[in-house]
Amino acid sequence: MLNKCKRCSFVKPYFFLIILSALTVRFVKGESAAINALAMIGIPVAIYRFSLEELGFRNFRKGLIYGFLASVLILPIYAFLSFKIKGFINVNEGILRISLFYLIYTAIPEEIFFRGFMYASVENEPLFWKISKANLVTSFLFALAHVLVYYNPAMFKTFFPALVFGFLYERSGSIIAPVIFHWLSDVIYTIFPV
Repeated sequence: MLNKCKRCSFVKPYFFLIILSALTVRFVKGESAAINALAMIGIPVAIYRFSLEELGFRNFRKGLIYGFLASVLILPIYAFLSFKIKGFINVNEGILRISLFYLIYTAIPEEIFFRGFMYASVENEPLFWKISKANLVTSFLFALAHVLVYYNPAMFKTFFPALVFGFLYERSGSIIAPVIFHWLSDVIYTIFPV
């Protein structure tokens, strides 16, 4: 059945990535971020031959504006509510080091794979309000991947930020917007975990 589905090209790489990530997170923790980042970028670029433009590297200015604007509007509310619930968490590692880690090993590779590669592989149509079919499917699969890789059902909480990532991608027409919001969300979540 998958052989007949032209729009299902992401299924095999998706499950390969989940298995690879689950194994590396458990058995080669120190290198897992780099290995998984290479796989998330390598699959669409090296195997499926997606160009940077096909992966969403376009409309840079609009992407920067949408990404930073959404971050400025949404993330301070999250930080404030988290601070009220749990307080400030002391970040032992330098904030610059954490920021670079999340940008290079998490935000860029995950957005390339999920919003750039998988989103393009899902047949898209509006569903309800401002949520499209491609956004809903890729957000669900993004959250499911986090649940399966970390064996933690609570990781499904990534579904809601993923909807924002997809919304920003659709509205800006650029992968830059979700990369920025994803990156800053991870940094803020590290400082103010809930």
